[in-house]
Amino acid sequence: MSKYSETSTTVRNQSYLVAALSELGYKAEIHADGAALVGYEGRERPERAHVIIRRAQIGSASNDIGFVRKPDGAFGAVLSEYDRAIGFDEKWLGRVHQAYKEQQTLADAKAKGYVFRGREVIQTPEGPQIRLQFIAR
Repeated sequence: MSKYSETSTTVRNQSYLVAALSELGYKAEIHADGAALVGYEGRERPERAHVIIRRAQIGSASNDIGFVRKPDGAFGAVLSEYDRAIGFDEKWLGRVHQAYKEQQTLADAKAKGYVFRGREVIQTPEGPQIRLQFIAR
């Protein structure tokens, strides 16, 4: 049985989180009161989360990945040791954060009246950087 641990995030908006996970190819479940995560053996675990990527989307030997809303409003990422070892680690969480910030920026720009014109991925020494382009209405 893999041990789960929680990582703090700056993610606060559930709809942007779900949209970001969708952009990365995952269909997340939303549970207002939280739901149990399921381990690799198919049994419910004591860990609970409000946004869940079920293990079937990750791999047959994987565990569910969850995001639990904390009392301060931020989400914590709940991941097993095994899943961290196969690539669902800090780098993966960085991609989730990047997709989340992109969703947040798109919504903020739209609310201010800007029109989305395009998205460009620029390779930098630190990794890919996303550049969103807008015009004023």
